[in-house]
Amino acid sequence: MTYVAWFEELTKKDIGLAGGKGANLGEMAGAAMPVPPGFVITSQAYQHFLEENKLRRELARLLTKIQTDNQKQLELQSSRIREIIMKSRVPGVIRNSILDGYKKLSEQGSSPMFVAVRSSATAEDLSNASFAGQQDTYLNVCAEDLVSCVQKCWSSLFTSRAIFYREKQGFDHNRLSMAVIVQKMINADKAGVMFTVNPVTCEKGQIIIEAVWGLGEGVVSGTITPDHYVMDKNTGKTVTAAVASKQIMFARDETTGKTIETKVPQEKVDAQILTEEEIRILMEVGKKVEQHYGLPQDIEWAIERENVYLLQSRPVTGLKKA
Repeated sequence: MTYVAWFEELTKKDIGLAGGKGANLGEMAGAAMPVPPGFVITSQAYQHFLEENKLRRELARLLTKIQTDNQKQLELQSSRIREIIMKSRVPGVIRNSILDGYKKLSEQGSSPMFVAVRSSATAEDLSNASFAGQQDTYLNVCAEDLVSCVQKCWSSLFTSRAIFYREKQGFDHNRLSMAVIVQKMINADKAGVMFTVNPVTCEKGQIIIEAVWGLGEGVVSGTITPDHYVMDKNTGKTVTAAVASKQIMFARDETTGKTIETKVPQEKVDAQILTEEEIRILMEVGKKVEQHYGLPQDIEWAIERENVYLLQSRPVTGLKKA
């Protein structure tokens, strides 16, 4: 079995092994996109974890009892399933594979190495379905918390929101699996999302960029109103630039290493986040990713010390047919 696969070993065809996010990160790394280094704890590791703890039958039993239209009962069953997973033992061979991968990744950077730990389900980031935000992500994780965060990601395959969505979309719970991404943490000065098509108007000649100060958690979670840029994909000119008043940001606490919510320095509250040069670079990267996949993309990006990084990319779903 393969328990750990590095991005360089993966392509977009490896969704069954690395999940949607993991496969796409491998694909972009292989295409020389600016992806931070990392590896995937594969779906085979998750399946081995289930097998070793004899969890399959119990999880299947609890899932068959779920009433998706009874919110209280749905949340109760979800909590029971997640608790069972969290209380189960991670086999030594998987634990060692995770920590060995972290050690190897740490050799490429400073110590302690902070990583982002992201869920990557095998039915995620498909062109005909959106599972975005249904599973867990943990930022600024160090070695002592890594295995626990991986286990939390496994359990997040069964959040009440994820269970409800799969039931309504007709996905078989028992046929899904979970991989987990461990990626060098980018301590972003600014971050956000980019759509290589206007997702509201479906205008393919436009690129939408949204930006916040600090980590991208604020814009992804909807906690912070971001700066919003509408760009002409062909001319590179700005169609509209709405600069928001940004009172808070997410950042790494330099004392504890944890992700915290903090106040934006006063001089940055009403300032435009992205420079013209940063917008140009993001647009070029966005067009390159779209061209590579042949589909409009929903991209998460970050900028640290003037370097642009891609954290993930997925097809834009829900677009109207032309």
